Amino acid sequence: MYPYIHITLPSYTVMAFLGGFVSLLFLYLGIDKYKLDFSVFLKLFLASALGGFAGSKLLFAVTQIPWILGHFSFKNLIFLILQSGFVFYGGLFGVIFAVLICTKKNPKLRKKVFTLAVPAMPLFHAFGRIGCFLSGCCYGKELSKPYPVLNGIVFSRIPVSLMESAFEFILFGTLVWVRKRSAEADLLRIYLTAYAIFRFANEFLRGDEIRGIFFGLSTAQWISMAIITAYAVWAVLKRRKRNDIPDSD
Repeated sequence: MYPYIHITLPSYTVMAFLGGFVSLLFLYLGIDKYKLDFSVFLKLFLASALGGFAGSKLLFAVTQIPWILGHFSFKNLIFLILQSGFVFYGGLFGVIFAVLICTKKNPKLRKKVFTLAVPAMPLFHAFGRIGCFLSGCCYGKELSKPYPVLNGIVFSRIPVSLMESAFEFILFGTLVWVRKRSAEADLLRIYLTAYAIFRFANEFLRGDEIRGIFFGLSTAQWISMAIITAYAVWAVLKRRKRNDIPDSD
């Protein structure tokens, strides 16, 4: 007799699915408010999921180019695709690219989709980072001495994943608040800029180098600097263009 079924589930996968479910529920509850047809919502969701998966795997492969060149074979390539982790920035830009492609002929729909979907991005990521902490990946640098947190729980490393998760939950709440205050707010710009600044700083506390280190900075830090620089240049050009417009008499 087997009265109990014992199942072992990977913690990262559980948290990723939980984050996906909560984020999807958040999006679903908003489609009526933003007058988004369910069939369009489903199409965009599937395209975004595919884009996120492909982007996360592609960026990881880019960080592993030296290993790929030294051990290239179709077997190793397939192994890398199936067994490698998910790089968030790659997945994020994969999702954004998918939305841009699906809405290229409808700017109004694009604005509507990003207004609805952007807060769900940090919400999903917050759960994913808890999964990272539970699975032991994306770990921080070693502490000079173990730090007791709760009874029986001791941190021997900086909990960078939990720190990022907390930031993501706060960012989610902030984006929802901004969305309620202003329908015209550029949520994607706010999200990308805020996250890039935090991620750049948080990376200095990480102890794993598998994510790729180039000239002393991680891949995520280079991408974060590119995002911050791009938006800073955009802001300067926009202000200069506004100042060049002559005043009407």
